[in-house]
Amino acid sequence: MIPIELEPSPSIPLHSLEALQSDALLPICKACGTQYPSTFSLKRDCVICEDPRQFVPSSGQEWTTLAEMGEGGRKHVMLKDEEDGRISMITCEPSFAINQTPTLIETAEGSYIWDCSAYISLPLIGHLSKLDKPLKAIAISHPHFFSTSLTWSRALKVPLYLCEDDKDWYQRLGDILPDDQVVWWKGEKEMGRGIKLMQCGGHFPGSSILYWDRLSEPPPPKDNLPTKPTPVSGIIFTADTIMVQPTQKSFSFIWSVPNMIPLRPQSVLSIQDRIKNLSFAQATSSWPNRWIKQDAKKALEESVTTFLAAEGWRIDEGELVKLIT
Repeated sequence: MIPIELEPSPSIPLHSLEALQSDALLPICKACGTQYPSTFSLKRDCVICEDPRQFVPSSGQEWTTLAEMGEGGRKHVMLKDEEDGRISMITCEPSFAINQTPTLIETAEGSYIWDCSAYISLPLIGHLSKLDKPLKAIAISHPHFFSTSLTWSRALKVPLYLCEDDKDWYQRLGDILPDDQVVWWKGEKEMGRGIKLMQCGGHFPGSSILYWDRLSEPPPPKDNLPTKPTPVSGIIFTADTIMVQPTQKSFSFIWSVPNMIPLRPQSVLSIQDRIKNLSFAQATSSWPNRWIKQDAKKALEESVTTFLAAEGWRIDEGELVKLIT
């Protein structure tokens, strides 16, 4: 991927500055990046980290704020995909929490942010406010990426899409105001032409993926055909719902990543069934170097078989059958 460092922006929208100032001192968990309301008692541990899918570090609970993070010399670097320049990962240096890495997707009809990280900076706001294809929405895959998403939505003045089945995990639920653009959805949700959210469950009840049908994009002008064609195959952005392995050739299905607890076999089959009608050749999880660049759907089918066999199961006519060992 091609790194692009963001320069300070000469002008930041007033509503962005107001949003940052309003939320600057809200507590943020250093382990997972979740932002809490001002009423939350810092004598408690982070609710997200107490859940067995995450963990409270052995060193104990620690907190920070956006104001403190901004004083620590952090910066954002965009990692632009070499094959498809319409896809960029928004990285933070140095990394923070579980190194959540949002993805910017720039379609012909508008841009979208998939997932969220804790830190949001003025250079990033300036960059995202001046995209050739204006930002239309932010969507979050599951509670480990809820992070400071309400602040992002307010600062960027775009709708925030959250799956309703994970509503109880949203720690700033009581902070949502009538004029905040929070959209609760279930099942499937079209955000724009060729951009669809799909609830797959598994990791969390509302765990979701984003599907981009790149065939829905208009072709380039005949007099401006690229020498290196932009991919037109479908792509799925999977986060933890379907984890791309470090080999970048296969997938894993995990209920708790840090605690190494696998997903139940029936949940794996349910995820596979939810996306069986999607046409895609590529897939990426929400971290750099977690890409499958070709034959991703075939890799998914093979990964399901491998995962179930490792758990002691095989599939016979769509049913789980216990392996004899």
